[in-house]
Amino acid sequence: MAMMHIPAVDQTFLLLLIIFCLGTCLVRAFWELEQARARRIAPPSRTTKRD
Repeated sequence: MAMMHIPAVDQTFLLLLIIFCLGTCLVRAFWELEQARARRIAPPSRTTKRD
């Protein structure tokens, strides 16, 4: 497999771009999971008994 010669600045930029995209995806996935968990937990906790 022939490797293309990419200047170091471009490699750094591409690496940062990939890390940014993956980080954004992970944060979004975590946020969606937390929202789903909050929706699942919220209805029972809203019904508070007042004695």
